[in-house]
Amino acid sequence: MTIESAPLVDTTVAHIDIAYRNGREYRVELKDIALRPDQPFLNDDIHVSTTTTDNNDDSKILSIQVKALKPLELLHFESKYKTTVDLKEMRMLANGFQSWSQARELGAEDRIAPIRSTVAYLTQYNLQGDYDFFQHSGETGHIHSSTYTHLRKKDDDDETLYFYGSLTENLGYTYLKADFTSNGFSIYKDIVGKHVDSNQSIDLVRLLMSKGRDAGTLWDAYASYFTDRRVKQQTQHVIGWTSWYNYYGDVSEDIVLRNLQALQEHKYRLQIFQIDDGFQNAVGDWLLVNDKFPNGLKPIVAKVKEAGYTPGLWLAPYAVAFNSKLAAEHPEWLIKDPATEKPVVAGPNWGGFYALDMYNEEARAHLKRVFDTVLREWGFGMVKLDFLFAAAMIPRLGKSRGEIMWDAMQLVRDLTGNDRLLLGCGVPLACAWRNADYCRVGSDVAPWWEDSKLKYLHVRERVSTANSLTSTLNRWTMSDRMFGNDPDVIILRDNKNKLNPEERYTLSVLNNILGALVFSSDNVGDYGKDEHLLYRATFPKVVAKVKCVREIQPTVYRIQFEYEGRAYTVFANLSDDDVSVTLPSCSKDQLLFATDNEMHMTKRTSLIGFFRHKTTPLFYHPGSRINLKEHETKTFMHLPKQENTEENQVTFLGSNSHIVPGAEITSLSPCNKDCKEGVELTFHKDNTRKHTVYVGCGQYLFTRGNTPSTPPACKINGATPKFETFKVAGGNGGPQQLVYAAVLTSSD
Repeated sequence: MTIESAPLVDTTVAHIDIAYRNGREYRVELKDIALRPDQPFLNDDIHVSTTTTDNNDDSKILSIQVKALKPLELLHFESKYKTTVDLKEMRMLANGFQSWSQARELGAEDRIAPIRSTVAYLTQYNLQGDYDFFQHSGETGHIHSSTYTHLRKKDDDDETLYFYGSLTENLGYTYLKADFTSNGFSIYKDIVGKHVDSNQSIDLVRLLMSKGRDAGTLWDAYASYFTDRRVKQQTQHVIGWTSWYNYYGDVSEDIVLRNLQALQEHKYRLQIFQIDDGFQNAVGDWLLVNDKFPNGLKPIVAKVKEAGYTPGLWLAPYAVAFNSKLAAEHPEWLIKDPATEKPVVAGPNWGGFYALDMYNEEARAHLKRVFDTVLREWGFGMVKLDFLFAAAMIPRLGKSRGEIMWDAMQLVRDLTGNDRLLLGCGVPLACAWRNADYCRVGSDVAPWWEDSKLKYLHVRERVSTANSLTSTLNRWTMSDRMFGNDPDVIILRDNKNKLNPEERYTLSVLNNILGALVFSSDNVGDYGKDEHLLYRATFPKVVAKVKCVREIQPTVYRIQFEYEGRAYTVFANLSDDDVSVTLPSCSKDQLLFATDNEMHMTKRTSLIGFFRHKTTPLFYHPGSRINLKEHETKTFMHLPKQENTEENQVTFLGSNSHIVPGAEITSLSPCNKDCKEGVELTFHKDNTRKHTVYVGCGQYLFTRGNTPSTPPACKINGATPKFETFKVAGGNGGPQQLVYAAVLTSSD
């Protein structure tokens, strides 16, 4: 990781806007203060200084210190800089405010529009985001990002990133802003309500600045600044079931047990089995289980554990529904608006809900009873904690919103303990970094692709599969470093699902490769053959080592990753049009093996569909152009050039029973030292698909007319395999090349 001075941002001079109350009950506003490392600002109330320090890893930390000379209440802060390049040549990562808020790269022609006022009035969706306290200018070329960002040249294929990450989210939310029209860059802190005592100094801004080509390395360095409170520092990748995305609030004991039984009967080896919203009498009344669970939750927990799964339960600890017993009996536990003394409304869900005041000692004791009962008495091994943003709707008690949110996440980690898993959701992500074991990184998915109406109305938290996948693709760097990414569920069922087969496959592939926790809500007992085929193709869970995710065309992405020593490239077309892309071209690669949705389906809706399945190439030349249908995803496994063409040399060329070719194979190894007795092929016990594997024996790539007249004397699992010839697609117009491969097919 190498840095050149201050990357893209000239930090030698800052222009500061700051506002505060100084105890005399009136507002002091200071604008455009020139601030240099050797030139701090001082008046009778406040001292502001800045420093930039070099780290051993060639990164830098920009710091801005504020010292109060008398008690102050901070109201506004922004530090503005000039950039050293033309921002119009760059793209900027715009990270949304919380889990559900969209994250994606934007440029000079883009804008982040505010939610429409009529939408806010009618739906209160504004409460789920930061629309009410951070100004979304809506102007073209004015881009902002929450907590962190990166800039990169839009036409630069070397993947160089200029990274900026806040280290002071415990003091207030940080926004990084770029004005592409004036080459401006600024750091904005939401510090309304932050009290600073007389003679108290705070590092209001600490910003890590670094540059590199490997996003993972940049994030490894960034993650090291955050205290790790996860149960296990090495994230476990898991597959799970949750009740929400099929049954929603209608979940019941009968539904839960039927799904548990179906998963066991079909031998799906999950790790997590979670009951979501719908078990409680009302949101906030967590220990009052409703009549749909006549035996309570403890007996269900026992059955889940008996099945070998970890039982999980959904809670929204800081949400209190209007109709809850808690709201009626303990209004003093609710956050009050100091101007009206009425409870603060935190959102429209469940007919509306208030927010629990975690600083109220009785409310805090109530939360402890809830967590102790759920985790210690009932025996759940994981809690999914949702709508966490409700804890910090307004600044109060001398704390900013961000400071309150930080305290809220520390509290639920304390209550969960170090022996139970915490899945966060609906939370400003920095507060969950290394506090949550897993955390949602996108909006809720849906049994449809996009909500066009809410997209038009600028709701960044809208429920939609396309919206969720966009954030999953742009927040991949957090996974395994800050927590295990939860990209939300895959929805494969035919009933109650408007997603077409291509969209279901895209959702499955991206969530599995980029996520650490992959849920489904389907009842596998209702699955037909094709639904089982695709779901089984996601076992075992792939622990992909992601190298790069790049938006190569508008809403068309290329993902490069490694798994078990093999290299893969995925192309995902989230756009509503067919597109053409160029396959990777690498001197080390001889061929690419392709898999897509058709490989995981038997159903053919037409003769054309059947013919396409039979003629779709398995092998491609690197650098070829291919077409992707709208919402289609294709995965390519890289086949390195052959170094040994002896007849007994066996090469794995591809397979069809996992969405990541080869992930279902545990070994393809020689039976003896020189392979003369052939090789042994074994499969992972979690993958129960019928397997088809393509294997090269000795030389496997030929030109037309030069294929062997007799198959190689190669044995696999003690038997002589069947050999077939496959055309290689693409190329530079030279002689047609063919792959001559052994094809092994196992029984179901």
